Amino acid sequence: MAVEMLQKHKLIVVSIRPVQSLFAKNQLLSFIHRVKSQEIVEFSKEFSVLLSAGIPLVEALEIIQKQVGNLYFKDQLAEVVSDVRDGASFSSALERHPDIFSNLYINLVRAGEASGKIQTVLLHLSDHLEKQHHLNSRVKSSLLYPAVVIGGFGIVGLLMMAFVVPKLMEIFSENNMDLPLPTKILIAVSGFFHNYFILIIIALALVVVGLRNFKNTPKGKAALDSFLLKIPALNKILEKFYLSRFSANLSMLIISGVSIIESLQISGDVVGNEVYKKVIYSAVDEVRTGGSVAYAFEASDAIPPMVSKMIKVGEKTGNLDLVLKSISNFYSKEVDIAVEGITAIIEPVLILLLGAGVAILVAAILMPIYQMTEAF
Repeated sequence: MAVEMLQKHKLIVVSIRPVQSLFAKNQLLSFIHRVKSQEIVEFSKEFSVLLSAGIPLVEALEIIQKQVGNLYFKDQLAEVVSDVRDGASFSSALERHPDIFSNLYINLVRAGEASGKIQTVLLHLSDHLEKQHHLNSRVKSSLLYPAVVIGGFGIVGLLMMAFVVPKLMEIFSENNMDLPLPTKILIAVSGFFHNYFILIIIALALVVVGLRNFKNTPKGKAALDSFLLKIPALNKILEKFYLSRFSANLSMLIISGVSIIESLQISGDVVGNEVYKKVIYSAVDEVRTGGSVAYAFEASDAIPPMVSKMIKVGEKTGNLDLVLKSISNFYSKEVDIAVEGITAIIEPVLILLLGAGVAILVAAILMPIYQMTEAF
């Protein structure tokens, strides 16, 4: 490309050498410019439309690469274009960018290349990813609201305890007042936060960093995933969410012509929970020895009996992909219903808890002030 561009300007090429990507040099930029799932959906749809219109693969990639607004994604797509132009298959070129394209995405593209229906696969894949994005957003939004409210209240309370309350307490101590019990407790707590504020912040930061590092280890990830599935109310939403994701992914892979063993392995890798990954991998071992997926699932407490029975029917009738799609649709709707229900419950509960916290804080401050006004 560089040679052609220079020659068009009637320039003689003396030397050309490759340079590192801007994002390969700057890890900070690579962290900031992440590729969102919605951008992958748009890329897949546009690419499918261009291929369906008869535009060659490399030319279609170049058109999309020039239109992409995300600088990091644009940079990585340029490398994909270069690899495909040099003779690599599209799936192989995508495989060099695992931070953008998942194992599921790459294997579906590879299946599309083998069948000669890559544009159809990409269109189905974009619809599939869009549904998964919607499902992920629903679950995240249900967890984000209470986390933000509780976190905000905690930060405000911490700042009041460390800086505001001590100023009020100075006024009370100057008047030698006999303070009520709630105020004495507030003074003790406030004194602790005021004296050890920096240490508390450092301790919290160390705890957050430690938990994050622990979560990134295989043992930590497994422990966290198992713990989340034991939290009342939340565990039901997560169970339905993971079953919907697994069923949709496995159905998509089987429809695209990927072997059942490879489909199970890929589905296990991208399910997002170590508990379900272990169950799915046990199904891989079962199928390898001539068994069935349903048999492996029946032996696990993480899989509801309804799912095992439906998969058994799908295996017997040869319609496993359709059965899995039905399971995915069912649990996707169940997640929506569960999220709406838990959101409706969380809002009044949070209001009551925050109201009680504010009432206790205000009472502890106003009671001695009321005593002072009565004394005057």
